[in-house]
Amino acid sequence: MGKTRPTYTRRTSKGAATTLVALILALVGCSAAPRETFDLSGAAKFAGTRLSTHAGVVAVAEPVASQPLDSDRLVVRGANGDLALLADAQWADRLPRLVEARLIARLSAGGVDATFPGSVVSYQLTSELRRFEIDESRQMAVVEIAARLSNDQTGARRGETVFIGETPAPRLLGPDAVRALDAALNQALDRLVVWTRSRI
Repeated sequence: MGKTRPTYTRRTSKGAATTLVALILALVGCSAAPRETFDLSGAAKFAGTRLSTHAGVVAVAEPVASQPLDSDRLVVRGANGDLALLADAQWADRLPRLVEARLIARLSAGGVDATFPGSVVSYQLTSELRRFEIDESRQMAVVEIAARLSNDQTGARRGETVFIGETPAPRLLGPDAVRALDAALNQALDRLVVWTRSRI
């Protein structure tokens, strides 16, 4: 089996790009070929001890994301910057929801008491999913997450920064693309865990 070649849509303006992405979603949805469904991996073992309980509990909000990342589709960026959707694969849920769960698991594995919003906490961790894609021209999986940590009681910022993970992605087939994106996400989350630990 060779590469699955996605159909690209050129990004022109914000409104036009949104319309074109919606059209691609509709057209791909009409395809008779079934898509294989994938999840992100669980939290791997993270070196480090659990922080003292008086370090506080961190509430992790679902990352914000724009289309097509705010969906269950895998995204490919072409050589000219156009975005396309991988035809043979989909996520088990909306990508931001999957990333939120993995972020909580990764923080917990790294010694941070992390939870979903709604509990009594000391800190709020909010984030934006900026890139989660296969860069076809570079043959790399790229994940970019902008994160902000703030005090839950005062709202004071404890810090904000951007975390990037990149791993080789020579093949665009569903399972290969998922493995590469998963590895890139783990890179970014490992750095985010170290950063969070240093600020609570």
